[in-house]
This record gives sequence, structure tokens and C-alpha cells, in this order.
Amino acid sequence: MKSKFIITSAIVALFVSNLTMAEQNKPSTTESILVEQQLEVLEINKDERWVMLKDRSGFTKKVEVGEGARNFDQLKVGDLINVNYAETIQIKAFGKDAINMGEEAEAIFARTPEGAKPGGALAAAKTIVVTISNIDLKHNLVTLKDKQGNTRTFRPEIPGKLKQVKVGDKVAISVAKAMSISVDDDKK
Repeated sequence: MKSKFIITSAIVALFVSNLTMAEQNKPSTTESILVEQQLEVLEINKDERWVMLKDRSGFTKKVEVGEGARNFDQLKVGDLINVNYAETIQIKAFGKDAINMGEEAEAIFARTPEGAKPGGALAAAKTIVVTISNIDLKHNLVTLKDKQGNTRTFRPEIPGKLKQVKVGDKVAISVAKAMSISVDDDKK
């Protein structure tokens, strides 16, 4: 797991590249978080498939390990577990005919090979396209409607951007998440 976020980068690039064809005068926003954590294995119960982990601040947590976790028997007290998590959300407005309503989802999962140290990676991306069904400039609210007709009203972070969209415009909301877990030998 030396290249931590190759899967994430590929998925983010996938949906962001689809959104770059949007009209330039429509508002958009992107937010990302990245969390990297190293946990020490304090205790292992291989029969019941759980581990007790400790983070750098000393917080401990018992974690159940599912049957799908390959190479669990190789884990030992003192091993360091590296957990990397990334999430990106992008919201982009389009003209009413620029894209179609609906949603797409994609996921990729990988595990370390048999006999290797435990580890794996998961990445998923989902995009949903909704329609602006109402804009209330007086109260700085926008109402979005999905393909099934469900509506939800929001107050944008920057209300002035409401003047750049109109009823009938489409909004693509894309979320990409990725997580990787790898195990290092005892503390050096």
C-alpha cells in the first residue's frame, strides 16, 4: 500500500473530468478532507476476531475484524496499522439541458494477497443530478428535486451565487471516498 490514494485519485478524476464540461458561469464548490492515523495493536483475540487498538493520543478501541479480512492471523501485538481516509464532495450547477437527472455509483475494493501483511483499500464515488425547482432570493433558499420528485430546501453558503442559477437548472452532487489500511511491523 505504498501509493496511498491512487484509487481515490482515479475516481475523483473520473467524476471531476465529467463535470468540467459544465457552463463556466454556473457556481460550483469542492471540499476535501484527508485523515491519516497510525494505530498500535495492543491485544488480539483471533478466535473472536477482534483487536484492541491505541492511537497516538492514548485512546483505545476494540475493533471487530470480519471474516473477509485476509491474513488476520499474521497480525501481532505491537504492529502498527496505518489508516488513510480521504473524502471529496463537489457541487456544480449546470444549465437545464447540460446533463440528465439520475445517479451513478462506482466502487473498487482491493485486499493484500494471501500470505502478505493484512491490508486493503476501498474507494467509492457517487454522483446524483437533481433539478432546481425553486429559488427564494428574499430568504436565500434553493429547493432541489430528485428524479423521484422528492424535494429538499437548502441555504447556500454564499447566497449571492443564487443569482447565477435559475429554476430548471441541474445540480450535480458528487462524493468520492477512499480508505486504505496497511500494517507495519513492530515499532521501530
